[in-house]
Amino acid sequence: METGMIIWQPQAAFGLLLVATLLVWLGGEKARGSSSLILSALAGAFVILATLFPLVGTGQIFRQTFSILPPFGLSFHADLFSVSLALLFLFSGFVLALYTSAYPLKHDERRFKTAFLFIMACASGVVLAGDLLSLFLFFEAMSLVFFLLIIHNRTREAIAATYKFIYLTIGGSMCYFMALATVFVQADSFAWVQGGFMPATSLSALAFGGFVIAFGMKAGMVPLHFWLAAAYGQAPPPAAVLSSVIMMKTGAYGMIRIFHHVFGPEMLSLHGWDKLILSFALFTIFYGSFCAFAERDLLRRLAYSSMAQLSYILFGLALLNQAALVGAIFHILAHGMMKGTMLLCAGAIVSKTGKRKIADLEGIGRQMPLTMACFSLAALTAVGLPPMNIFIVKWYLSLGALSAGQPLLILFLLASSLLNAAYYLPIVFRAYFGAESSDLHDRLVWDRLPWPMTVAMLLFASACLVFSLGSVNLPLEWTKRIAAGFFY
Repeated sequence: METGMIIWQPQAAFGLLLVATLLVWLGGEKARGSSSLILSALAGAFVILATLFPLVGTGQIFRQTFSILPPFGLSFHADLFSVSLALLFLFSGFVLALYTSAYPLKHDERRFKTAFLFIMACASGVVLAGDLLSLFLFFEAMSLVFFLLIIHNRTREAIAATYKFIYLTIGGSMCYFMALATVFVQADSFAWVQGGFMPATSLSALAFGGFVIAFGMKAGMVPLHFWLAAAYGQAPPPAAVLSSVIMMKTGAYGMIRIFHHVFGPEMLSLHGWDKLILSFALFTIFYGSFCAFAERDLLRRLAYSSMAQLSYILFGLALLNQAALVGAIFHILAHGMMKGTMLLCAGAIVSKTGKRKIADLEGIGRQMPLTMACFSLAALTAVGLPPMNIFIVKWYLSLGALSAGQPLLILFLLASSLLNAAYYLPIVFRAYFGAESSDLHDRLVWDRLPWPMTVAMLLFASACLVFSLGSVNLPLEWTKRIAAGFFY
């Protein structure tokens, strides 16, 4: 139910993050003192948006547009879906900023932290955007700044990974702009409309393809995934967390919006585009899983696993029914906590031992027990053991497959769980049951991590449990209400 009530929270939260970004940059070389400013800004933006939650929780929808170049403008849209994701992003950003405050970054900390906070502002803007044009502005600004995090270590490999990301980003931007122009010519509108507003014309496929390329690239969908493993492998671990937990989710968010609020399920089903996306999702799940299984570098294995697991969102979206959409949206929430835990643990291991090869982590569970306990919890969650949150995701995706009359898809979900176990559990077994490395023993006993890194890992690991509490799982109940709103 859309209301004409004027709201100030989205633009206030966005403005607060932008002002804080400017202050961090102007702080010069006093980058270490900027951590408290970043944490305060993220916490403040979270509190501001949280005041909207009681309103959007009742089904109200708010939209506000600021004229830029009439008839165009910057539009904000607040509903239960967008506010929930913005709060998730801000919570994740706060945890990541806490972790980064103690992580040993190389080179220019000011540049890294300025880029980090600007990306947080833009990611929040993406999910609070009220139309395709506003989403485009936030989405592209976020993408263009992320390259500063990939290139941060200034190695030859980091530079090569950055070029790869930039080329794909420019290509995705051109496709988005082409799709945007096509939509405006055909529909004379950019605003979200329940059930879609794009007329069925010969140019509809062109617009749909442009959006799929732009958003699919960020979501790591094959064959647009080439930047992902290189970026994870060369960027500092905090940047990898930012990509997996927040930036890649904006691609999935964009896909959900264009499916339901631009083209509509009826047009997608009529042209068979839902089946096309389902095919891409299945291929990405298994391609990413096999690449993760073959990878021997810890961070690159986690990169390929993110690519595979985020395709569960596309899988659920393509089934075009409410149960599957519950699974897809809940996976956005649950995956962030699970993969965030893993990547923070991996970053802790790399920072304390300098080791990234999985074969070199024999016995590390006895040397870093807290770190590996958090990692193991997240790994068991990722495999989909009941009652953990990824099991809940796959349960609803299975219900969606049955509702769509495609029970065979459940076998693909089961097979993906086995592959998850095949590439996650050996890490856990090596850590606890492998022969203890004398090198690790000499250098590290009982974690010895700075307290911000420890607290950040525990916060994400605790969130994994909160998203897994069955009958009292409030995030799942919110997700059901969000999904129902797309099908009323």
